[in-house]
Amino acid sequence: MLALALEPDLPLSFTPIKESAEIDSMFRTGEADAFLGMTYIGAKKQLAAPSLGLRLVSINTWRGFFEVVPRDIRSFAELRGHKVIVSGPMGSGRNGGGDIIFQAAARRANLDPGRDLEVAYMPAKAGIAQVAAGQAAGITIPSPGSTGMVMRSKMGSEGGSNIALSAIDMQAMFTGFRSFDEGQLPIGGLHTSEQVLQTPPRRSALLRVLDAYERACEALMREPERLAPMAIDQYGRHFAPIGATAPPAMLLARAIRAGELVYRTGVPAAGIRADVSAFLNELLGASVEPAFLSAL
Repeated sequence: MLALALEPDLPLSFTPIKESAEIDSMFRTGEADAFLGMTYIGAKKQLAAPSLGLRLVSINTWRGFFEVVPRDIRSFAELRGHKVIVSGPMGSGRNGGGDIIFQAAARRANLDPGRDLEVAYMPAKAGIAQVAAGQAAGITIPSPGSTGMVMRSKMGSEGGSNIALSAIDMQAMFTGFRSFDEGQLPIGGLHTSEQVLQTPPRRSALLRVLDAYERACEALMREPERLAPMAIDQYGRHFAPIGATAPPAMLLARAIRAGELVYRTGVPAAGIRADVSAFLNELLGASVEPAFLSAL
């Protein structure tokens, strides 16, 4: 969104979607040349439909997922036997980006989600309300949503009106990947198709958009207070028509300053490719084909 605001002449038309399931048909019909999303969603789609020829071309989101819980719950393992919520921005969240990393985090904590947890799926707004009311013990939600929940609970708890909440860092649960910075995971990035990469005009346009996106990532990390309002304004313009609510710009800036939302550029692919593959394999429970990572 920020790239569009900073460089409005980009060769880009942007289509917001409610669920990642919409991506498949858009690529098959040529309606889309690229999508921004979770790396493991792209890998899962390529495993399920190799004919899409999906390729991950950049990894830019490195922190952003948290399990928001009552403050007396200190670890993911302590959720055993409790009701926990997986949310989507507008849909149920089932089989989405949050669900996949939640399932993998549960396994890291030696939990079987289907046996040891009562998992409920619902839109984020409903899930947040249940956790705040003490009707669920946790919710998987990305920052800045998680940042906002914890911040609001602190304000409410001081007046005795809300349950005090904290956030379990899901990135920190996935240890053993030595090429990633501490507390960071290759969560999200830009995807395209082999067909686009093999078509010179489309490839050139894609690379121009990628360069602008990475410049925007760098700028937002440097100056979140100045640039967050621009990003949120663009988000609202594009996503409000499909029912999405934009977070306050102040909250986005706060999440970045707190290190709860991290965008990075310029990470050498050669040094991380093996760990990226291993991370994706763990989350999906299947081997990601090398071609998916060949364009990094």
